[in-house]
Amino acid sequence: MSEADRNSRLYRIFRELQEKGLIDRRRRLVRCPFTVSLRGCPALNCIRYRHSFYERNLAWASDDALRFVLLHEEGHVRKGSSLLSALPALPVLLCLVFLGHPPLQAGDLPGAKPAFIALLLLTAFFAYRTYYHRMCDEEFVADRYAADAMRCCYRVRDPGDLLQNLLPGLLAGASSPRRKSVIPGMLRSEPDYRPSISERVQRLRAAIDPGDRKPAVLPTDGDISR
Repeated sequence: MSEADRNSRLYRIFRELQEKGLIDRRRRLVRCPFTVSLRGCPALNCIRYRHSFYERNLAWASDDALRFVLLHEEGHVRKGSSLLSALPALPVLLCLVFLGHPPLQAGDLPGAKPAFIALLLLTAFFAYRTYYHRMCDEEFVADRYAADAMRCCYRVRDPGDLLQNLLPGLLAGASSPRRKSVIPGMLRSEPDYRPSISERVQRLRAAIDPGDRKPAVLPTDGDISR
């Protein structure tokens, strides 16, 4: 981590959220050129971000907006499915099984190779469909975690406003022609796994008491500072 990063507003807010127990104190914020935008990475126990993406799409944001973004990624890490990242690996495992059985490669078993290829294609199709549907569901879960934290600890009465103002720029900044391909479009039922902006905002607001929108009690994991 460079000195400029260490003293940046993003890192300052990240440390603030850690001190409040809203982000795990063992979690790291890592500048990563291989990340398209900003992503929670449970396998590496970190939140990774691309510096150019931050400068272009988040540097202008308010402190509350940055808190929401970081808490959203923390929500992915804390509340997301631990098995989700393993789904895309299923076709790879099948390929390893194929490579480990010489009779299948040599064609000693009639029809074995076509049957294996068909099984591989079906596994890839359903694994990726399940993966993208679960990713869509987890967007709502991560939004809710961030919203509850903002309402409980920062008295933000309508986190939906933060989400509505942030999302158009973030989604546009994360879009890139090189990420689009024919295969993902065939495997997904929608053009992208992310739900629409309006649906995310509506669900978030629907989960909040429409009365006076009193701050909700944030579920703790035993590490919220008192």
